[in-house]
Parts: sequence; C-alpha cells; structure tokens
Amino acid sequence: MSRFVSRNSTRRRLWWRLVALLAVLALVAAACGDDDDDGAAGDDGASSDDGSTGDDGASSDDGSTGDDGASSDDGSTGDDGASSDDGSTGDDGSTGDDGSTGDDGASSGDPLPIGELCGDGEVRIAHVDGFGANTWRQIVVAELLDEASACPNITVEYAQADFDLQTYITAINSFVAQGFDAIVTYDDFGNQALGVLQDATDAGVVVVPYIADPGGTVGEDYAGYVEYDFEAEGNAMADWLHENFGPDGNLLFVGGIPGNPASLGLMEIVRSRLDEIGSDITFLSDEPIDTNWDPAEEQRVMAGVLTQFDDIDFIVSDYGVASKGGIRAFVNAGRPHPPLATSASDNELGCLWQELSPEMPDFELLSIDGTTQTVRVALRKALAALNGLPDNEPEQFELITFIDTVNGQDPPCDEDLPPDADLSAGLTTEQLQELFG
Repeated sequence: MSRFVSRNSTRRRLWWRLVALLAVLALVAAACGDDDDDGAAGDDGASSDDGSTGDDGASSDDGSTGDDGASSDDGSTGDDGASSDDGSTGDDGSTGDDGSTGDDGASSGDPLPIGELCGDGEVRIAHVDGFGANTWRQIVVAELLDEASACPNITVEYAQADFDLQTYITAINSFVAQGFDAIVTYDDFGNQALGVLQDATDAGVVVVPYIADPGGTVGEDYAGYVEYDFEAEGNAMADWLHENFGPDGNLLFVGGIPGNPASLGLMEIVRSRLDEIGSDITFLSDEPIDTNWDPAEEQRVMAGVLTQFDDIDFIVSDYGVASKGGIRAFVNAGRPHPPLATSASDNELGCLWQELSPEMPDFELLSIDGTTQTVRVALRKALAALNGLPDNEPEQFELITFIDTVNGQDPPCDEDLPPDADLSAGLTTEQLQELFG
C-alpha cells in the first residue's frame, strides 16, 4: 500500500512539473513576441517585464509613464509639459523646479512679495559692501533694511571694507563663522573676491551678489545674482547722445573706484553701442576717469582734466551724485558744461541743473535711475533660496529714465528734502529725511 502511494505521488509530481514547464515556455514565447530587447514595451504600449509601458504613455516600473507626458519615478511627467520632481513642468512652457516656466517664453510667475518669503524661523542676513563711503551706498543700506522690515524674524548686520580686498574677505569669512544664513553683497573687487564667495557658498551660506559681477556662475558659486540692466542703460545713454547732439564729438567717461567692474562694464557698453549705430564720437580716454564716486574728488580730478582737454563735447558718468563735483569744476573754470548722461542722481543735482541751465543752454541732462532698489531684489532672492521658495525675480533689474531735459523731463528739486536724497529711491520722503537729517 505504501509502495503504491509512493509511485502515484511520484507520477503526480512529475505531471505538475511538466505543466509548470509548459506554462513558463508559453510566457517566454509571448514575451518574445511583444516586448523589445530590454523587456520594456515598444511604441505600441506593450508593457515591460514589470508591467511598465513605453514612450506612448505606459507606466514605468512604479507605474509612471514615459516621455510623452507620463509621470516619472515620483509620478511627475516628462518633457512635453508633464511635471518634474516637484510637480513642475518642462521646456515647452511648463514650470521648472521652482515653479518658473521653461524656455519658450511662457509666464514664469510673478515675483513673490517679501511677506511671502520670510519663512518661520530666525534668519540672520549679512549685508557686505566692498565700499560704503558715499550717499548712494547709504541709501542702498536703508533700502535693504526697509525691505527686510516686512519680516519680523529677520535681523540684518552691515559691514563695508573701504575698498580693501583683505578687509572684504575677512568680513565675509567672519559672517560665515558666526553662522549667518545669507550674505547679500556688492563685490567691488570683481573676480578677485570670487574665491571667498565660493567658500561661503560651500559652507552652506546663501550668497547673493548684486550689481557688481563677481564673475562666477549662479547655482554653483553663489545662490543668485541681480544687476540693473547695464546694457539697456548704456544703450540709452549712447542713443541719447548720438540722436540729439550729432554723430561726432569728444566724449569723456567718468567712473568711480579704479578698476571697478561696474564702471568698466558700462563704458564698454556705451562704446559698443556707439560703434553699432555708426557714431563717430571719440572717447578721450581708454579707461574711465577715476573719481572714487566722490563729489569732492571728482571736482579735483575734473579741474586737472579741463587743463588737459580743450574740447569736451559730452560726458558720461555712472554716478550722478559725484557729477556735481565735475559740474562745479566747469563753473570754476568758466567753461560751459556739455551734455551729461548719467545715472543715480540726487536732489542736489536737480537743484544745481535748475540753477545753471539758464546760463548754460547746452547743458542737457539724462539720468537713468532707480539703481538703489536693486538690493531689494537681491534680498528677496536670498530669502527664496533659504526657504526653498520660487525665485521669479529677474537677474536684470529694469531702471527708469528719471531725467531727460531734451524731452521736457526736467530734474526735480525738493527744498524740503536733503541734498543727498535720491528722489528715485524706494524710500518715502520721511525715510530720506531721517536718513540724511
């Protein structure tokens, strides 16, 4: 009996093994007929070994779909508009990692107001200038503090290096060592200071330079960067001179601190634009006339320049506040002031033009302004990076034509405000009075 049962059991085991083998062979044959070499489905949507489908929208190993809109490993979609890892969409206009749009011009979303960028925890921001000894820098400091005041959890500390590179490097390193969360900085030293900004970034600090380009790459060397649109500014100055005062003449370009990238960059843009439009205007010097962005220094320097050049037909300056010194040098020399294209004007410049223009009918004035507000964008970029929020702010801050006497846009002169007040700033009259009072 036992022997009979054993033989029957053996037969049954053999039978089931044969059935199983035939089933496996059938499955393999079916797979070879439908699938591609890697087991994934072809273009007809057949599933892969794990049931995922191919490029026509079938799901991948976790049920996500392919390049035509199917979701990726986390359920996000592909390049034709489906969302990325965070649900953002691709290059055809869908949003990117931070909610911004792709390369085809679709809307990237409006910049978030400062109140939505504050975050919840305590945030310490360092504001570091390579140079801070003029009124423009003071207004910029006040602009940043005013912007930050919308966030009760933010504290701001300020340092400036008096245009000493080592002092600047020490200040950056000090704020990193103290555990500050972000550094917003005007790097007056160009790529000479890039290394310390990279080190701060590597240490986990959010670094956002503004206006003066350190020469690095956003997202690698620092978290963000914003400058005002130098190309638009320089082009506007060149066009204004060429269109209103003839195709030729001698131009003097007046800058700030020796070798600073902002002055050098603007001068090159003006030069290139004049060449582009076929102007014969000639630059009297190959590099900017250095004035340290200081009115008294510009008056002293310009007095010497006037003894060197008899014919100065136009002046381009990158700091209208300092240009007041140059204007006084012309007055003291008994020479009429030529047309001036500048930026970053102040209240006193407008008052001085109103005083002198009746006696100097050729003293036309153009000023491209709003420059001090650029730092507000830099702060918002830093907070967005800190809090993992969308950064929809531009890297090119658009300035405004604040003064254009050729076209009837005369400069304001407000006797109730301090002479140094930048009337294009984002501060109220009361804030300007308090700042310079």
